[in-house]
Amino acid sequence: MSVRSSSPHFSHVEFEHEQAASFADYWHSLPKHELIPSRLDFDPCTQGPILTTYIIHELVSTDFIKIRLVGTKHRDGFGADVTGRNYLDFVGPERRPKAARAIQLVCEHPCGMLVRLQTTTETGRVYQNETFALPMRDNDGRARLVYYQSNSTPLAEYRDPEADKLKAFGVARRTFIDIGAGLPAFED
Repeated sequence: MSVRSSSPHFSHVEFEHEQAASFADYWHSLPKHELIPSRLDFDPCTQGPILTTYIIHELVSTDFIKIRLVGTKHRDGFGADVTGRNYLDFVGPERRPKAARAIQLVCEHPCGMLVRLQTTTETGRVYQNETFALPMRDNDGRARLVYYQSNSTPLAEYRDPEADKLKAFGVARRTFIDIGAGLPAFED
């Protein structure tokens, strides 16, 4: 079953989770400068339980994407606090340049990005994840934050995140979404 957003930029996107559509609607409602809202206008108090599913990246350089925030639902899933770490450390070496470029395009182009991830744990378990990314300006007005709303499909059996930490992320499917600047040129 797919879920649709009510906002014009995202009404054609088929989300797997209601939280992603809610994030799209909220982001669309924020005031924008050159298509991108400011972090200062983002009010976490209005997000309720969906806030636990947010992840924020800061684009520090082409090879360092700092994890600024991991909602509690995902922090528990990582099995450790990964705040401050480089997201690219969780991406296989052969995929790092493409992963970094795709994330940077969210702010540079600007655009949205819907990704279906396959996540692997240290013991080799694989599960699915839908992650929806949108650009955000930092407190200085620079477009260098990427806000994600992320939903994992539960494993069929219990997994202790501290004993079986997340090891790697792979892309099953990536779709860029036009938020007013067209679609970026990118091939996975």
